[in-house]
Amino acid sequence: MQQFEMGIAATDAATGIAGTDATHPLATHGASGFPAPAHASPGAPLRDALHRLWHADIRFGRTGAQRLWLALASLAGIALWLWPQGIVSDFAALSGAEAVRVFYMVPDLELSLLGGSMATLLLWLAVARAGFVILVGLLDMALYRRITGRPFDWESMINVSIVNAVFIAVGGIALLNLPVRDALQAYDALLERVPTLVDLNGALALVLAALIGDFCFYWSHRLCHGNRFFWYLGHIYHHRNRSLSQLTTAIEPPFKLLQASGALSLLLLPLLSKLFTTDIAGAGIALVVLMVVDTWTDPSHSPAMYWLEARSKALKSLRLVFVTVGVHFMHHARETEGPYRTGCNFGARLTVWDRLFGTYVEPTDHIPDTGLFDAHADTCVNPLRYLLLPPLRMALELRANPVRSWPKILFAPTSYEPPIASA
Repeated sequence: MQQFEMGIAATDAATGIAGTDATHPLATHGASGFPAPAHASPGAPLRDALHRLWHADIRFGRTGAQRLWLALASLAGIALWLWPQGIVSDFAALSGAEAVRVFYMVPDLELSLLGGSMATLLLWLAVARAGFVILVGLLDMALYRRITGRPFDWESMINVSIVNAVFIAVGGIALLNLPVRDALQAYDALLERVPTLVDLNGALALVLAALIGDFCFYWSHRLCHGNRFFWYLGHIYHHRNRSLSQLTTAIEPPFKLLQASGALSLLLLPLLSKLFTTDIAGAGIALVVLMVVDTWTDPSHSPAMYWLEARSKALKSLRLVFVTVGVHFMHHARETEGPYRTGCNFGARLTVWDRLFGTYVEPTDHIPDTGLFDAHADTCVNPLRYLLLPPLRMALELRANPVRSWPKILFAPTSYEPPIASA
């Protein structure tokens, strides 16, 4: 088994995407999971239509009417991409925000605890952060060919924008998160009995909060890469694109448990925050410094930013402490499997934990190829297949294997292959 990311190939083979082994049990099933008809039947037209829909990638010509349709679809894709960026809410925050994010995975800071000028400055930085991500995304689009030597993947951007819109829409249904919320409320009640060991404030508190938050993200993110359940049902969507840029990066499913910032963090971060309480309101200028760093490192999937970093010793030096664009791009690279074959550079904003636990890989000066490791992994630009293929693969494995294999199929390391799997 090469790497956890090979998993998609199993369904590709079963659906005919990467070839089919006719002797394999899964090979007799189409992409929808239903047996492929051997002869005409009343349901054949519907199955045939579903088959075409499943395999039909988004494709536009570059001349005539097709070029016009591509332009319109691209504008719609950019609009959908802007939806989750938060710039609208950040601008609105200027007139009535109660809290602001200073650094990723650090609890939001209540602005009522700050003086008026500092609160206003942090609000403007929040707006600048959202605007900077959008600016970098547009630069990627404009400079992609010059930087990578390949044309910008418009179809991939359209596909990912649709996928992200679906995830956001699903996430808007509050009932889907109620069980998690109830469980977390019960967990919070238990935390009230946990004693506080360290109580800090000021700049030292801000540093500790950043370390704790990134520590929780590191292990939660690493779990998402190392466990089949969290990988195939959640984090894999974020890694499937081989034309990585700010505008072609898929978000994760809207269930906190399946996200890199969730999983272990749901339990670990509240516990550590109770043991080591931190009052960051008095950190002063340190708040501004970390927020500026957070703004710079936020667009972490940008070829344009990678290109700039690779040519600057000053920007490279930031890697000693911070997860720069180059550091995170290596996390998405399919050129290296990482020291433990489950990836590398798992930190969100700090490299300290990757260095400490042996998962740090120094970025190359050239922009690496990204996406899933397996050469046969599905690189579709079909929103339906992009959304359903990973869980479908796991469902086909469950159906093809005995019940005694189900716990491993669901929760084993991502390197695990079921007894019955496609060739």
